[in-house]
Amino acid sequence: ILVVYYTINVCFEVFLVHKPWANNFAYPNPQVTAFYHNAVDAFGPAALACEARRKHNFDRLGDKNRELDSHATRLDFVLESGNGDIEDEKDFPLNNGSADEELHQGDRHHSPDTHPETQHRNVRLRPRGQASQDENWTPSFYPTGVGRELRSGRRSWPLRDPEEAYLLKHFVDRIASFFDCTDRQQHFALHIPYRARYCNTLFNALMALSARHLSCTTPFNPYVSDQYYQMCLETLIPTLNNHGVTMDDDLLAATVILRLLEEFDVPLAGSDLRGHSFGTKAFIQGPPPSATTTPSLRQAVYWSGLRQEIYNALSLKQAPDIDFSSLHSLFTALGPDTGDCAWANQAIAHCADVLLFSFGEGPRSVAVHENLQKQTEQWSETRPASFDPYFVGGDEVEIGGSFPDIRFNCPWHAIGNQYNELARILLSLHDPGIPKFAQEVDQRIRKGVWTVCGVALANDAVPPAMVVGCMAIHLCGDRFTDRQEQEKLIQVLIRTDSAHGWPTHALQRQLRETWGMS
Repeated sequence: ILVVYYTINVCFEVFLVHKPWANNFAYPNPQVTAFYHNAVDAFGPAALACEARRKHNFDRLGDKNRELDSHATRLDFVLESGNGDIEDEKDFPLNNGSADEELHQGDRHHSPDTHPETQHRNVRLRPRGQASQDENWTPSFYPTGVGRELRSGRRSWPLRDPEEAYLLKHFVDRIASFFDCTDRQQHFALHIPYRARYCNTLFNALMALSARHLSCTTPFNPYVSDQYYQMCLETLIPTLNNHGVTMDDDLLAATVILRLLEEFDVPLAGSDLRGHSFGTKAFIQGPPPSATTTPSLRQAVYWSGLRQEIYNALSLKQAPDIDFSSLHSLFTALGPDTGDCAWANQAIAHCADVLLFSFGEGPRSVAVHENLQKQTEQWSETRPASFDPYFVGGDEVEIGGSFPDIRFNCPWHAIGNQYNELARILLSLHDPGIPKFAQEVDQRIRKGVWTVCGVALANDAVPPAMVVGCMAIHLCGDRFTDRQEQEKLIQVLIRTDSAHGWPTHALQRQLRETWGMS
């Protein structure tokens, strides 16, 4: 009886009092809401289900131009009395109307907080007092409210939105390793989340990248990333355009985070990825941080930006957009007490120098090539013993056979060896003293690619190691003519895409066309 009476009250108030066809429509008054909670006490879950459907119908009647932030995108119903137990907790689909109704509902709700592709959302019931960060909460992969506090200029900490907490945790667990591969202090995993609580631009960049990575590896909705991305640009671009403002570490970190997001969006096949490098360009072209000083966030950002520039240069097969003279200070001899990460970063800087020689406008003299070759071999001979692999499967790298199983203790050990091998491949490709397609050179190049890919697969928990493997394939994949070898290289690309969300489809298609594979 109470439910019937309640329904009559609702209908009366909607159609005779609030006039839903008018522009000033409002939700039922508090008295009606209070009446509803009394019904909840009596009827429990049945009344809650009734409320879920009723609230949904009221939403349909509202003016689509109402303030979007006034609607919760995930409904949590709370029992106001009783022992708080729910006899039969169920998910009630909200969008259970016709296709036409779904379309109109999408027009009203899906921007900016939801997405038009969403078919329905789940209503999760929880007892009063239970925190929204339910330990059993899992991402529904449906869009929720994005950045409500950010638009209003307020941020509470700890986070109250379970999806934001999930995105933050995903950044720490899965994405920070893209940046921290040569940083023992793991600044992006440990320091960036803390600093993001005080910098909305950095927070939005972090959320955008985390959501994008999830959308590349799971059914997570990409619209969530788009919203955080736009909110980040709204504050980042005016700052970058203000030449009187010195970029602080937080904004520099935001720019390299956004650039990695762009790398996820743009395939490795000749596309320019300098969309947001304007924020780090001057920083990268300036004097690099000393390799022997105490590591800092600014150092971590610098090396991340340099690796991104190398990736972009290789994808375009052109010289990196950095100042050649700025790298000279990095080629001084490193002492025995220098940390392993400094050695890995020196190998990265050397690879950038080799790229400048290979694709730059300067003369490719034999003397310069010999000097670069000497530096490559010197790094291999003088690096600490910790850079030796702790396991090597097989005695010799055999092209066409299984990839060599070469395992390293730490990410920077794998990365340092890979970049040094990548420099060796580039020097073989651009040796002015030997014909480019000489059989000896071709064999040396293919062996180098096979080695880099073997390191990538044996250390596949290090995302940048897999990416370097893809870079080597992109650079020299056309030199592999054996169909079995080609198939194995394609598998490296597929594995990188599936495991880490790195876009390799365009490169796969390009290589298949080059190789004449169907």
